[in-house]
Formats: sequence, C-alpha cells, structure tokens
Amino acid sequence: MRNIRLVGTGFYAGFALLAVAAYLIHEAAHWIVGAALGYPVSYGINSVVSASPMTAGDRMLMSAAGPAVTVVTALIAFDFVMRRESLIGYAVLYFALFMRVIAAGVSVFNLNDEARISDMLGLGPWLLPSLVVLVLLIPTVIASRRLRLSWKVNALAYVVSSLVATAVVGLDMLHRGAI
Repeated sequence: MRNIRLVGTGFYAGFALLAVAAYLIHEAAHWIVGAALGYPVSYGINSVVSASPMTAGDRMLMSAAGPAVTVVTALIAFDFVMRRESLIGYAVLYFALFMRVIAAGVSVFNLNDEARISDMLGLGPWLLPSLVVLVLLIPTVIASRRLRLSWKVNALAYVVSSLVATAVVGLDMLHRGAI
C-alpha cells in the first residue's frame, strides 16, 4: 500500500482562489489579444466579446489565446509538481484540466474555444478539444500519483471546481444580464 499524502482544508480554500484566478487569467488572454488586434472587446469573468465583427483569422487568434495560456500555465504547474512536489502546482494543473473538460462539454450546445477553432480549421469540432484534454489529463494523472493523492482528494477537488465554475458562470451571466 502506498503512503497517501494528507491534504488539509486550507488546500481547498487555496484551490478555490486559484480556480477563480484561472478564469480571470484565461479571459484576460482573450481580451489582450482582441484589444491588441484593435477590436473593442468587453471583459467578463467567463467571457470576452467584441463589439464589432472580427475576421475569421482574428477570431481564431482571440479564441486560441485563452486555452493557450491555460495549457502553458498548466504545464508550468506540472513542472512545479514534478520538481518540488507542489500542491499549488497540482491545484493549477487540476483546474486547467477541469476548465477544458467543461469547455468541451459546453461545446455540445455552443462551440467553445478549441471546438470553434477546430471547426474553423475543418477538423470537426471535437479534434482540438480532445487533444487539449488529453494533453492536460496525462500530466494531471502523473502529478496526482507523484504527490500520492487519494481519490478523496481528487473527488473534493472536483467538488470545489464544480462550485467555483457554477459561481463564475452564474456571476458572468448576471453581469451580462442573461439571467
């Protein structure tokens, strides 16, 4: 039997804060690219929208910015887990995976970042989301094993992720007047 690492409640509080930060950073990447391309973009905690029509190429670049930053951040966090056994790194990595899985799921109803890009490139809506999820799933599993985290830690991380995602999406919808 392997030595399971114990994780305290402080981990989950920090996890929730990191999850909110992940949303803000992801959307900031979309906003920065849209603004840099010269579009009047509005920033929400779960959405960035251009007030004027965008070219297909610019829309693809703006769509790619959020997931690109999320994946790069996750891979840096994975390095921290592997080099320093960082629980903070694990939280960042886990939530990045969670975000992209949820984004892929939402794409069933409304194409999200990777699905939109994949579709625009003629690859169908599921190739890029599947690849991104796989790229994040593998290091997340490796990191969980490296840190000797139990299934309970991962299940509670899922609960915290779900609560944060629900709150962020709900607040964003309220802010946009969609509710």
